[in-house]
Amino acid sequence: MRPLYLEGCSGGCRVVLDDPALRIVVAGKADQLFPLPRISRVVCKGMVEWSMSALLACADAGINLLFLEANGEVRARWLGPGGERQFLAQRLLDLLTRADGIELYGNWYLSMEKLAVRSFARRIGMADWREVTVMELRGLLLLNLSADDKQAANLLESFLHSELLIWLADAGFTHHESLLGESLNLAADFSRLLAWDFYVLLLMRGGDGVLTMPELAEMFELRSERLYTLFRSTLSKLQQFLLAIS
Repeated sequence: MRPLYLEGCSGGCRVVLDDPALRIVVAGKADQLFPLPRISRVVCKGMVEWSMSALLACADAGINLLFLEANGEVRARWLGPGGERQFLAQRLLDLLTRADGIELYGNWYLSMEKLAVRSFARRIGMADWREVTVMELRGLLLLNLSADDKQAANLLESFLHSELLIWLADAGFTHHESLLGESLNLAADFSRLLAWDFYVLLLMRGGDGVLTMPELAEMFELRSERLYTLFRSTLSKLQQFLLAIS
């Protein structure tokens, strides 16, 4: 299975059900068919119209949809049905019932963020990578990334978000609304952590031209195996943390 990336255009882009496939209708272009069993997820950027039958078919097939603003930020998501509740998800839910649960999780997240930025600092050759702070590296990115590359970073993080909805669902997390809310959102938190892996590539580009959505999608797919490894490592550290405080 492969992800489907759709981008709205001035002529209009519409998705309808042509069972057992999604039909993509764009004015002035030949329709495209994408069989549902071959789609892992769908990422829509800009104005993409969906028929209700197409949305429900994706839900029935367990295909998650992510809708992005024009600048690449997440606007909405559409989730298929989840599986049975998993042991690790229940431990995290139990943590949230504690008075200090959100604070404890926040401390864990900050420790993971330190690991991510130190790995980034080491890969770009900083001599003091063990001591560098998150704020210092964010300042470095602010100064050295072009406006186009900052928007590319937003898109890549949104791609990560859409992939994580699948990976976390497989681990039993994302269909618990309390784990996707404002106070704790695993998909958003994990995507911010893993996004540091892309900043090295964007810095190396040096603002060399605008990356199109297809180019960013290709960049993302080429690193999907590495990203999944990083995800599993982060999930393992979350499990160790939950076991340690239980």
